[in-house]
Amino acid sequence: MNDCQDFVENIFKNSQKYETPDSIPKAKNIVRTIAVSSAEAERGFSKMNLICSEKKSLLTVSNITNLMTISLIGLPLKEWDPTLTAERWLKVNQTADDSQLKMKIANEDINRKAIWKYLT
Repeated sequence: MNDCQDFVENIFKNSQKYETPDSIPKAKNIVRTIAVSSAEAERGFSKMNLICSEKKSLLTVSNITNLMTISLIGLPLKEWDPTLTAERWLKVNQTADDSQLKMKIANEDINRKAIWKYLT
């Protein structure tokens, strides 16, 4: 899957010089052997239309691929344990305890008080 993403992104970056990874022809042969019904194809296009809406048009090829993969062949919700994902997200992303956020909230509070004092 990553080889395919890298391959597509390399073509977009440099359409004149690119190499085809060995895994691409293998994947192409595998895909040719899988029978896809029109219902499966329609479901895929429907999911892509939801993911690639006008509001989300700035998504990268990599993000679109990940979202499509999750939505089409991801685990059923009943079988998915969100604990690991939530823990990873909390370690990487900012939380409400972030010091810059606390300073911003304090500054906004001071501004509101000054405006309120001026109006009353």
